[in-house]
Amino acid sequence: MPTSTSDKPAEKPARRSAGRPANSTITREAIVNVALDQLDRVGAHAFSVRDVARSLDVYPSTIYWHVESKEALLAEVASVVMTGAIPPRGSGDWKTWLRNLFKRYRKAVLKHPNVAQLLGAQMVSNASLSVDLIEGVIGVLLEAGATEDNLREAYNCVISAMTGFMTMELAPLPIDNPQDWAAALEGRVRSIDPLEHPTLTRHLHLLANKAFILRWQNGSQVPLNSSFNAHVEIFLAGLEAFLSQKIEE
Repeated sequence: MPTSTSDKPAEKPARRSAGRPANSTITREAIVNVALDQLDRVGAHAFSVRDVARSLDVYPSTIYWHVESKEALLAEVASVVMTGAIPPRGSGDWKTWLRNLFKRYRKAVLKHPNVAQLLGAQMVSNASLSVDLIEGVIGVLLEAGATEDNLREAYNCVISAMTGFMTMELAPLPIDNPQDWAAALEGRVRSIDPLEHPTLTRHLHLLANKAFILRWQNGSQVPLNSSFNAHVEIFLAGLEAFLSQKIEE
């Protein structure tokens, strides 16, 4: 006997796909831009996906529908900061290309000082895999005379030299009472005993607040421009000497 329409079970409403964001206007690009803005404001130590979601007026689950993890989001931020940092090939010799790479990287990071520590970590963990960067560095090293015997070492030195200076130049200051910390450190530097450390105190006027370990402000307030330029040229000279060495049998 046919069942009457009144006896049919009520149809269930269509369900959204699991995890799909209720606010479909939120884009991956918007999430990355807000994340970068938060890093600029509070630094990596205070960065949270929950605050990114709050800024976009969505639930954290919405963020995770677009990016699978906090680390993946930070990798996206690193990629955005690195946009334009890699010089095009064919613009000068290998030294010119590496010199431009270092300078363009520093320019990009100085726009977002709080990202300096993040970029180094991202490259160490391979979370932000810049294939163009790797291809470019390997290409110019081969042009410079690198061989299978020394290419790996030369490549690792390029990446560490590029990121290392900026990681130190823009090292974050203490979170708690940064003004008191800076004043206390300056006092300690200024009061170094000339009898115990005569060489240091004789040259302190050149180093105070302008040299690593002896500074109480980071590169956001006191950029180390001349030291960075020297770093690049010293590295290039050392790299050239290294690549010219004959490999011992």
